[in-house]
Amino acid sequence: MNDKHVLLVGAAGVVGFATHDSFQNAGWQITTLGRSPHSPHPSPHISADLTSSENLNQHREAFETVTHIFYAALRQDPNPGVEADINALMFENLIGAVRSSGNSLRHIIFIQGGKVYGAHLGVYRTPAREEDSRHFPPNLYFRHEDYARKIGDEGIGWTALRPDIVIGHSFGSPMNLGNLIGVYGTICRETATALHFPGPDDAYRNTLVNITDSRILGESAVWAAENARFGAFNITNGDVFRWCHVWPKLADWFGVPVGEAQPVSLSERLSAIKPLWSSIADKAQLQERDIDKLALGGFGDFIFHVKKDAIFDVTKARQAGFDAMIKRSDEVLIEHLDAMRSSKLIP
Repeated sequence: MNDKHVLLVGAAGVVGFATHDSFQNAGWQITTLGRSPHSPHPSPHISADLTSSENLNQHREAFETVTHIFYAALRQDPNPGVEADINALMFENLIGAVRSSGNSLRHIIFIQGGKVYGAHLGVYRTPAREEDSRHFPPNLYFRHEDYARKIGDEGIGWTALRPDIVIGHSFGSPMNLGNLIGVYGTICRETATALHFPGPDDAYRNTLVNITDSRILGESAVWAAENARFGAFNITNGDVFRWCHVWPKLADWFGVPVGEAQPVSLSERLSAIKPLWSSIADKAQLQERDIDKLALGGFGDFIFHVKKDAIFDVTKARQAGFDAMIKRSDEVLIEHLDAMRSSKLIP
């Protein structure tokens, strides 16, 4: 029997896709769990409702050999208190069900992100360090971490991975900036429009940002699991950049002129041109003609309008031995666009 068995929760998202590949390449036994009855992965899949402990307990037999949990599930809500409560319930229900199966659970790895520092509030201390003070509660990530610390006192290890703006493959994710850039640039090309930066000039020229290749995040999950790394770790590509340095390279990839910073609501604009995208998809025989399943504009409306530096310090993970954070973010974005084209997601 394989003594490395990870239960991967949230496997259909941008984080889950890359993490599944990383654990699979490392020789782990994998079981995925999600609300959908189907999974995009070949691994055994459990369809379950994380808000129902009774439903989860029906799968105790499948949990018996699980040694590790990787948790990337998220249920968003505009009310931060409601969001914290529902996500805490989901997290705690799952861990409780796995532990009650009588298995030998050793380690829990869960995803946090810039929100743990207050990125959603528009400004936070930068470069953010893992030991920085929390912002004023509530926050779903605080609840996850507090519970992990509690069961850590009972002998179960935990790792909180903190990526920022994850770039990678997924469908239907509300926070997929790579896909959004692919859709936005394609529409600019098809309409003979320059690639204008859809945010204010301060965000374009002055703000330092960082992103995380989902493949690096997947590698960090395996690293944390196999080395029993405890605590929180920031995970990015390892560099920082300004959009004004990257945007011309993206425009060149699409074969359009680089434009100016012109703040618009991508959520409103993309919604208004859904028929155009469907026409583009039909003409090029793309995989997906529903623009909402590729990318949602709302995430870009936030990211492209941030006018304060939003960067993480990744020294802690490097000092602990994780050495994969050595990528240039402009190259990661171009690689993502290449992959979208190869997969017939954009023409």
